[in-house]
Amino acid sequence: MRTRATWIWYPGDFEAALFNKCMARRYERDVLITPFWRMDSHFVTVKFYAKFNLPERDRIGVKADGSFNIFVDKIGYIRDFKGYVDLDPGEYEIQILVNNVAALPCVYVDGKYLKSGGDTFTVTCQDNVFYPAACWNFDSPEQSPNSYRLATRETPYLTKEILLDGILYDFGREITAGLRFERAFSPIACYYGESREEALDKENCEQTDFLSPLKGTAETEFTKAFRYVYVVSRTPYEELTALEEAPDEPLCSFDCEDERLKRIFDTALYTFGLCKKEFILDGVKRDRWAWCGDVYQSALVNYYSYHDTEVVKRSLRALKGKEPVDAHINHITDYTMYWILSLCDYYRYTGDGEFIEEMLPWAEKYMSFLKGRTNEDGFLYYHPDDCMFIDCAPMDNRVITSFEQILYSAALKGYSELCEVCGKDGTAYLVQSERLWKKTVETFWRDGKFLHGKIDGRLTGEVTKYANMFAVLYGFADEKMREEIWKNVLGNPKIQQITTPYMKFYELKTMAEYGRFDEIMDEIRNYWGGMLDSGATTFWETFDPTEKGPEKYAMYGRKYGKSLCHAWGASPVYLIAAYIIGIQPEKNSFKCRPKLGVLPPFRFACPTAGGLLTLGYDGKKFSAFAEGCHGTLEFEEDSGFPKGSIEIENGRKYIFEKE
Repeated sequence: MRTRATWIWYPGDFEAALFNKCMARRYERDVLITPFWRMDSHFVTVKFYAKFNLPERDRIGVKADGSFNIFVDKIGYIRDFKGYVDLDPGEYEIQILVNNVAALPCVYVDGKYLKSGGDTFTVTCQDNVFYPAACWNFDSPEQSPNSYRLATRETPYLTKEILLDGILYDFGREITAGLRFERAFSPIACYYGESREEALDKENCEQTDFLSPLKGTAETEFTKAFRYVYVVSRTPYEELTALEEAPDEPLCSFDCEDERLKRIFDTALYTFGLCKKEFILDGVKRDRWAWCGDVYQSALVNYYSYHDTEVVKRSLRALKGKEPVDAHINHITDYTMYWILSLCDYYRYTGDGEFIEEMLPWAEKYMSFLKGRTNEDGFLYYHPDDCMFIDCAPMDNRVITSFEQILYSAALKGYSELCEVCGKDGTAYLVQSERLWKKTVETFWRDGKFLHGKIDGRLTGEVTKYANMFAVLYGFADEKMREEIWKNVLGNPKIQQITTPYMKFYELKTMAEYGRFDEIMDEIRNYWGGMLDSGATTFWETFDPTEKGPEKYAMYGRKYGKSLCHAWGASPVYLIAAYIIGIQPEKNSFKCRPKLGVLPPFRFACPTAGGLLTLGYDGKKFSAFAEGCHGTLEFEEDSGFPKGSIEIENGRKYIFEKE
């Protein structure tokens, strides 16, 4: 019997209601910018049902967010409801119907023998299909899911500078915060900037607030992301207070003798922490939206830094939307396939088959939708209602691209694995994946490389890295093809270079497949270190080291359109943890194969599905301690440490010395 009641709701509706609130917080100056995709809401009217037995008389308390009625068999509708229902011993069925247009319909039921939560109640949206009611950690009757807010803290500015007609405040680092002014008696204008230049450019900065104090107090309605804020007021005010949405404390830490590498890692960790809000957001200044391509990468960073499975589940539930499935996730073809692959990763890192079973029917719907977007060859093709994104780089995607076919092959293969997790036969999808890969090779593979696209039946001749990387990354390319791809594309400086952290992520993952760990470390130090050299306190949406001065902040035709705190910039956390320190999930355990040849002495800790793994290396000794988890450790052949696979048991500390 459940010992504690909790709030319950229709599955997925908490995420849908919260998603709508969060995605409507994007403003460009004083203009609301809503998402470019269909936003689905919670069901307005839902009915909760339970069948239960009372061995003795019981008083059952009921609270609901919304208008509601209660029906108990043998009694009928409860009239003159006083907040509880008194019932004599016996078997009962209870129905609680809740209507709430503005917020999530949810209930809290608390008696001695009947408590909401677990598998006590089922719920329907009035279509006569009942599902187990959903819940999370809203256990207080006074705090329903609709009261969920991120925690805040007061954060002081680092410096202030009186300039022209206002004061420039520098917080020393990027934060997401609201502002409050006390003893303010005239209108206040706030001009925010991720850079000093942006905050001082009142005409072109991306974010602003214009406040009219009430009884001496002025407070912003929404949080904004900034390092600097330029405040203009006709009369003095008391010092401002920043109410920062404080990031959670990560479970991951990295310390090493290479100060540049440590700073890169810590900055990446902080970047992701800022973007991990109610959902995993792309960036905190401009979009503030959950894009599935960003979530796919960021979830991998999350597993090694916070292992916050709830934020991943919230993001994936919200992104899937509701029926009918008649558009791609975020209206982007790639992102629908990344959603499928995100489920595969989630299972690899958590072993949570229950969530996969919940999502599988939706995955099937999206696979069916993808199939409906294919031509007679089984290829995904450009559709006017869809966007084929791939990357922020000059290329024509209004064609049949080799990249989309390879990603589709990976999604088909991934879906077959999800079926296997749920005890279903996914063989047909695996066969379709293999058939599509073969057709992709026949169509696009020319002279040792994949060509980018085909239009009007003819190959364009353009070569990009994307399809070639993914052929290797998802295990489709054989050894000979891998060699040719490296020679002709990935190792060829004449091929268009990648300038976004988004695709750098895949590029460095692919380099790991070739064992080029020295080059990965060099690229991390040069590319992400280059952002630090340019003054970054968080990592950016794109970075071109040839751009100097204020021009490096421009994007989308706007002087400060570039996001300087972007979740996909945080990938060094994942790349170092997964490939250099070499920690990979293996069912419900881990396998670690550190690349000590490219690592300086270090100490590293990261969460796993079961607990925390701590590793240390001083150049002569290697230590390992698994707390709440277990796995295997394997050193490279020429490391000087013991050969073979070594079992790392929970709760035992291991120290190895070079032979």
